[in-house]
Amino acid sequence: MIALDHIAVWSENLYRTTIELSRLTGIGSADGGWFPGLGLGQKIISLGGGVYLEIESIVDHAMILERHPVALELERQTSAGDCFAGLCLRSDDLAEIESFARHRGVTLSSEIAGGKSLMVPGQKRGKAAHAPDFLNSWLIGKPNIYLVSDLASHSSVLEPQPGTGDVVGLGVTSLELGGSAEDLDDWLGALDPDELGVELRFNGLADGLYAVGFDSTAGPQEIRLSPITLPAAARL
Repeated sequence: MIALDHIAVWSENLYRTTIELSRLTGIGSADGGWFPGLGLGQKIISLGGGVYLEIESIVDHAMILERHPVALELERQTSAGDCFAGLCLRSDDLAEIESFARHRGVTLSSEIAGGKSLMVPGQKRGKAAHAPDFLNSWLIGKPNIYLVSDLASHSSVLEPQPGTGDVVGLGVTSLELGGSAEDLDDWLGALDPDELGVELRFNGLADGLYAVGFDSTAGPQEIRLSPITLPAAARL
């Protein structure tokens, strides 16, 4: 059964964006560590219900000098401001993800393209099977799916750092997506988007995520950002 897992936000300044989103929502943030092979650091803001925002920016600028494709793409995508980079789903059923990979014509992977492990202070993280790789889904505005069988070490349960916010997220209630319901059905194949348990609104614009609505101890809220720019996919 599929569920929402996390929403990636790309920023040119990890700290600025995290502080702004925490001020906007009142929800505190946690340190999510960094991807050594990608040069990206991340902060985590939990929206509740096992779903979190993964705010990423470049922290190792040698990746730009070395012209690493992910770092170059993040730099390009954020030149006009923060954006929703990716919508990530999860399943606790490996056979379900394998079936989805076959539907998409890709190989199930346990490696992050160009990235390898995520270094998280005080935690150990294993590799997660997923399909397609994020570069082959986010950059065309489509979700990918990760195998997550245990939420005990999930980023959504990281404790916010003191002083970053006191509001608690109570779960995502809606997503505004580009394209149409038929487009999403075609992408997911046999997987049922109704299992996500949220209202899906389609605006008919370019594929990607435009807004996420969620409930919180401060009441219903919405975060709205620009979606990722799709023509980038042709260059990777």
